[in-house]
Amino acid sequence: MTAAHRFATACLLLAACTAIGAAHAQAMLQVRVEGAVRTAGTFEVPAGSRLAEVALAAMPTREAWPTGASLLRQAAAREQLRLKAALLHDVGVLRQAEDTDTRAVAAALERELQAMPVTGRMPVQLEPRRLEMLPDANTPVADGDRLVYPRRPTTVRITGAVVEPCVVGHAPLRDAAAYLESCATRGADPDWLHVIQPDGSHRRIGIAPWNRSPAQALAPGAVLYVPLPPRALRTLEGDFNAEFAAFLATQPVATQPGAAL
Repeated sequence: MTAAHRFATACLLLAACTAIGAAHAQAMLQVRVEGAVRTAGTFEVPAGSRLAEVALAAMPTREAWPTGASLLRQAAAREQLRLKAALLHDVGVLRQAEDTDTRAVAAALERELQAMPVTGRMPVQLEPRRLEMLPDANTPVADGDRLVYPRRPTTVRITGAVVEPCVVGHAPLRDAAAYLESCATRGADPDWLHVIQPDGSHRRIGIAPWNRSPAQALAPGAVLYVPLPPRALRTLEGDFNAEFAAFLATQPVATQPGAAL
């Protein structure tokens, strides 16, 4: 073999090894696990790994509360950033309303929005053993994912059309609407209430005699959003109350005021 042939062969081998190494590097994903787990930190896992594998590797402790655990994903953050920007625009419009109550609530909501980060939270089940038993929930991880396991909180937070946001003690099986007795409302819609559970799910319930929903118990760490009435929102497009509740649902339990860390 001539020197030229040896050189060409070496180049081909080097290129092949470089390509293999690059493919291997690209096939590995970094996933960070935080909170009440035995092994916190960043895990490097092969592409195609699923949530249960990472959760079991980190292993939540007995103090962890998987009901309020969060999956934070970069891809979901982009849409949430747009939602936050739209909400900030809307509260800016509401701050110019003629009604003094609407202006005051809008100013408070604007401050709250500005303080809330865009998280990329996705509503998923993160209890490791349940993930193993629920194939549809045990989805593949993505590069840059963060799993956060908080400790169990003891409170419920109330915000929205209220004089001041309230943090009250959680009571098992207490109906969501009953918590409003502990928080003075201001310019609120008397017919509806938005319930944000700590797993990231949210729904609107009726609280007036004409539309009352079945009793809705809350999990510790839940948030209640008291909506503004339609008359206060007539200058806006879209469903401001539903969108605000949806953004509240993107906030991990560990970052909610009054929640235990």
